[in-house]
Amino acid sequence: MALGNVPRCQHIKMNGMQCGSPALNRRRQCFFHERAREQHNRIVKDQFKQARFVLPLLEDANAVQMALMQVMQLLAWGEMDHKVAGLLLYGLQTASSNLSYVDFEPDEPTDVVVVREDVQLTDIGGPQWDPEEFEADEDEEEEEEEEEEDGADDNVAGGDLPAAAAEGAEVRASAPSMDVDMNEVRKQIKGLLHDYIVETGRTPRELSG
Repeated sequence: MALGNVPRCQHIKMNGMQCGSPALNRRRQCFFHERAREQHNRIVKDQFKQARFVLPLLEDANAVQMALMQVMQLLAWGEMDHKVAGLLLYGLQTASSNLSYVDFEPDEPTDVVVVREDVQLTDIGGPQWDPEEFEADEDEEEEEEEEEEDGADDNVAGGDLPAAAAEGAEVRASAPSMDVDMNEVRKQIKGLLHDYIVETGRTPRELSG
C-alpha cells in the first residue's frame, strides 16, 4: 500500500531526522508532537520568559544527550542551582534507562489518528484512515490550472494597453530569457504601436524606445 500521498509530521528530531508518523489533518505535526508543542508553549509562558533552560523532547538518546549537555553548561556557568541540576540529572538518567522500552513511532502508520472526530467510525482491528483519502481530486486540479491560465491572460491583456501592444508583450514573454534581444523586442513593439495608431486614424507621434 503506497503512502506517498499521506502528509508526514514535520517535526525534526535532535539527530536531524524527520518524524515518521502521519501529520494530523490540516496540521503540520503528528498527534504526539502537536501535543508536546502545546505543552511546551504553556510551560514557557508560565515562566514569564525568564527561563534559561528548556528541556527538549526526550524521544531518543540524542535528545537526552543534548539535555545533559545543556545542564552541564549551565552548571559550569554558575547559572543553575545545584539542587535543581541534581534533580534534572536524575531525571535524565531515568529517561536514558527507559529509552530501550519506549518507541514514539508506530509500527503501522494507519493506526495513528489523523481526524479525531472520526475515531468512532473505526472498526476493531481496522485502520484509522486510508491513503486514498489524501489523493487530490482531478477536477479540482483542472479548475486550479484553468484559473491560473485565466489570470495570466488578464495580466497581459488588462488595462488600456492596445491589443497589438499586448501581442507584442506576449511575444516577449514567450521568448526564452537566454535568447531574447531586448532591442529587437522594443523595435517590434514600437512597430506594432505605430501600425495601430495609423490604422485607428490617430496622429502618429514619436515613440520612445
